[in-house]
Amino acid sequence: MNTATLRIAWRDARRAKGRTALVALMIGLPVMMITAVAVLLPTAEWSLREELPHELGRADARISGVARQPVQQTGITEDGYSGGGQDDPAKPWSAEEIRRHVAARYGDGVRVTPVTDVGWHRVRTPRGARGVKVTEVDLRDPLTRGLFDVVAGRAPAAPGEIALGAAFAERGFRTGDTVSVDGGTAKRLVGFVRSPRFPGAPAAVAAPGTFGGPDTLTRWLIATGKPVTWKDVQALNAAGLTVLSRAVVTDPPDRLRPETADGRPGTEIAISAMAVAMIVLEVVLLAGPAFAVGLRRRRRELALVAAVGGHGGHLRAVVLAGGLVIGGVAALTGAATGIGLAAAVAWQSGNLKSEPFGPLEVPWLQVAATVALGAGSGLAAALAPALQAARMNVVAALAGRRDQARARRGWPILGGLLIGGGIALSLLGARIWLEFGAAFGAIAIIIGCVMIGPWVVGVTGRVAGALPLPLRLAVRDGARNRGRAAPAVAAIMAAVAGITVLAIGAASDFEQQRVEYQPRLPMGSTEIRIDPTREREVRRALEQELPGVPYVALRSLPTRDSGCGDGPGSAAPDNCPMVEFTLPGDGDGVMAPVYGVMVGGPREARTLLGRDVPEVAAALTAGKAVLFRSRIPADGKVAARVFRFEAEQDRTLRVIRNIPAVPGPGDPHVRALVPPRVAARFGLTPFTDRIGVHHADHVVTRDEQDRLTERLAGVTRETGERGMGVYVERGFDASNLVPMAILAAAAGVLVLGASLITTGLSAADARPDLATLAAIGARPRTRRLLMMGQAGFVAVLGCWLGVAAGIVPGIAVAWPLTNPANNGTAEGAPAHGTIVEIPWELLGAVGVLVPLTAALAAGLFTRSRLPVVRRMAS
Repeated sequence: MNTATLRIAWRDARRAKGRTALVALMIGLPVMMITAVAVLLPTAEWSLREELPHELGRADARISGVARQPVQQTGITEDGYSGGGQDDPAKPWSAEEIRRHVAARYGDGVRVTPVTDVGWHRVRTPRGARGVKVTEVDLRDPLTRGLFDVVAGRAPAAPGEIALGAAFAERGFRTGDTVSVDGGTAKRLVGFVRSPRFPGAPAAVAAPGTFGGPDTLTRWLIATGKPVTWKDVQALNAAGLTVLSRAVVTDPPDRLRPETADGRPGTEIAISAMAVAMIVLEVVLLAGPAFAVGLRRRRRELALVAAVGGHGGHLRAVVLAGGLVIGGVAALTGAATGIGLAAAVAWQSGNLKSEPFGPLEVPWLQVAATVALGAGSGLAAALAPALQAARMNVVAALAGRRDQARARRGWPILGGLLIGGGIALSLLGARIWLEFGAAFGAIAIIIGCVMIGPWVVGVTGRVAGALPLPLRLAVRDGARNRGRAAPAVAAIMAAVAGITVLAIGAASDFEQQRVEYQPRLPMGSTEIRIDPTREREVRRALEQELPGVPYVALRSLPTRDSGCGDGPGSAAPDNCPMVEFTLPGDGDGVMAPVYGVMVGGPREARTLLGRDVPEVAAALTAGKAVLFRSRIPADGKVAARVFRFEAEQDRTLRVIRNIPAVPGPGDPHVRALVPPRVAARFGLTPFTDRIGVHHADHVVTRDEQDRLTERLAGVTRETGERGMGVYVERGFDASNLVPMAILAAAAGVLVLGASLITTGLSAADARPDLATLAAIGARPRTRRLLMMGQAGFVAVLGCWLGVAAGIVPGIAVAWPLTNPANNGTAEGAPAHGTIVEIPWELLGAVGVLVPLTAALAAGLFTRSRLPVVRRMAS
């Protein structure tokens, strides 16, 4: 390949603009997608260096006072350290002490700004309250620029002012309003802020000293005027201070540098390699026929080159140069477009409420490899036509006669053997190599189907006699020109086979989630976990949001989990008597404790179980305890003990024996329900920690649930994410519609693209045949119907072969994904074996609707007028 061949290829590409654009599109699109993904993956992840503007603002470092004795920082960040001894909580570090230590090392020109995380507080709303995580910082200080964005108003400047998250503006809050914090403290709302790292987080900013409290965490931003080196960090460690330094993060010492070796697991590498190989295969299968058609259009030109002394190597180089030129230009254009697309997606993510992408990060080495892959795909696609050009019959080409491609008789046999071996490898290899076995089996099946593709296309041509005329002509034209139709069928088949495997695997995994789902409540019922000390306020809120809806207050006795009813998440103190049932174990003589004891009668049982159970109601009425998931002794009597913690050990206070009991059905997530007369024997005071709404009385909607949650937040004592909550059992309501729709869309795009490309190539290659149809009196719409038939034929054959090729590997993939022997099952979930779920709706749409759409699209873009060409005698 030399300059002359490249110049010839460039001129030919400019002359045949349609064909060049078609091939460039087939090569450029995969390159664009691979480049976009390669850029988005590192961009989506925030590195510590990229987080520095939002962690340090414009400061040189951030200091944390973790001890009063020397510590040794174990990493780049200030959180990991060792040493320090027993800290004295009565002596926290002050800003003046920090300034003095820093000034001793950097001079009196240092600046110190505190940033205090004061935890969660409640902001009163018109309906109730919402929790916010408050940070005390002076955003007017230039050192803090980048920590928060002030989106409206201004930053707080005095202890009586506060700035809330931008989401509060959507709830009717306005600057200048008076905001009630934690049920009574009034603050003036002066602005709205947003965290650049987490735009949707419920954040709030106050001036330093606004809240304070014992559970705050204060760190200091420092500006030193010069880099804070690792040596400086170690010097500050000697005083009990840990440091996050901009200079250390940017240029860490050798022992703190991250590992440069590729830590990706072998599974990801193998999957990535197989995906790239499939993309190259798709490009070669689709672009190869385009180069073959181009070769037919240039046969006379190449024959003239041979007639003036060019040999086969020259002809081969000319065709290969075309693949290199088009592939290189398409790859460069695709890479540039992919980077632009990734930049647009990353920029748009900043408008989302979830975590946005980080700064744009382009892995140039991977992009260069992708460009080389695209250019190499163009060369590979042109290889077969180049070899054909080198063997071209010059006399036949100058006379305008076509060469007949020779069929490779051994390929169907070899392809059949590969398909059989792939099926065996998928089914047996999945049990040995898990996903790898299924993947390698799928590859063998796909390669086998590619090898038998021309034979299948030829067989369909021999059985097309019963079809209508346009479709019969289309099928026989494809069988006669297998070099053009078979690669397109193989490309569609490979893509659909891969999508079939993914669809079966995803559907089986989703079905496993549905099978293993464990409802917390009876279907449609509602549970409200409450602070027992706020029962009256909770009842009032419930009656305001759900007027007229009957509910049941569920009372509990103190146990290890619930404590003595001091509020959500309270632990059992030393002076808290608790109760637990003791039952015989599984024959080993050990007494097995049973936790979760509720007090009630038939009404409470109906709420817990979701239905009326006459046996349970009769037992409770008769004064018997109902124990769930437990074995009751033969005499129907159980014992319970009352105990308390003393010096981190259980101390039994009394044992209550001969309690009549019966086993309860199901699992209401409560271990025992005892009638009031039995509870009285324990000598403990029940407390209300839950309120239940039976589904037969009312099913709480999502809107009602949100309103009730907000109102309850106004009466809880908790200021964090703990506290009271509303749970409505809606069953397994997850959906796999989005991934299935993505797979269907991918199949549709690939099949439509391949079938329309083949149709376009056929229209360009079959102009003499169409002229013959016009000469014998064919109607103008015949060409449209013929093109529709060719697109439908290629799409149907490729889709059905692809579905058939992907079924077995898909079933094999389901085994390592869903078999409990590989991944186990969720605790308490029902036992199951391997789950295989075949999404017939998706596969049916791929096999029927997509080919039909391809045929209609081909008819839409095909001109009805038959061509009139000059005809020469052979």
